[in-house]
Amino acid sequence: MRVHMNTRGLRLCAVLALLAAAGCFKNREAPHRPVTARSVADAVAKRESVERLNLAGQVIGELPREVASLPKLTELWLREAKEIRSLEALAACQGLRVLDLSGTRLAGVPPQVFALAGLKHLYLADNGMTSLPAGIGGLQALDYLNLDRNALTGLPAEIGQLRELRWLRLNENRLTALPDEVAGLAKLQRLYARGNQLTAVPEALKGLTQLEDLSLSGNPLTAVPDWLTSLPLLARLDFDGCPVARLPADLKGWRTLKKLSLVRCPLGDEEKRRIRAELPKVHVSF
Repeated sequence: MRVHMNTRGLRLCAVLALLAAAGCFKNREAPHRPVTARSVADAVAKRESVERLNLAGQVIGELPREVASLPKLTELWLREAKEIRSLEALAACQGLRVLDLSGTRLAGVPPQVFALAGLKHLYLADNGMTSLPAGIGGLQALDYLNLDRNALTGLPAEIGQLRELRWLRLNENRLTALPDEVAGLAKLQRLYARGNQLTAVPEALKGLTQLEDLSLSGNPLTAVPDWLTSLPLLARLDFDGCPVARLPADLKGWRTLKKLSLVRCPLGDEEKRRIRAELPKVHVSF
């Protein structure tokens, strides 16, 4: 009996090993939880291990130089921090990958941000910015940029240098157009530009073959260009509240489209029937 049980045990171990090798237990391990500090004093106390410093909502004044001495720091959260006078120490935080400066009443991007060559996620939402400096193009590793709810009237041509950018948020600004250089964002997958002053779908999007998610709701654009149906990976498209009365005559190019939102668009009943008939597999909202 003992030999029989040992044999079964060996067989079970062999099966488990094969399953593990085949990837059946992938992603079963606990996700990494970065060591977080919520004050500079706490961060200094955890100096050798702290990875995330969250000072959201706190009075900052001058960013302490001790922050730059944290060897494993990769995330700095200053959302809605108050009374920021100086971020000089930021330039020395070369390990930063995530920086949140949302809601800090910035009139412009602090120049120290452009020294962070390895930065991947940058949050600049809910500030008073009317423009971006050309230095933004130097953030070559950036893959997420949030500029929601500012007062931007345009973007610099250097925006097209962000070759790794996959997600760009421009909601609720004052943009009337996007620069042609946006066509250089070859890896862009999501573009949100709701609530701006765009009168036409930007031509710069024409060659963005990786674009999957496009939101232009709340813009005064009246026409949807034929070329928009040729974007090969487009899955979600939002024109809510735009004065669009008709879509392109041929919609067959939208083979990958899954969701189309046309709520509050002045489409006639006949046009709605046509859209539903030509896009039977798409979830269309009127």
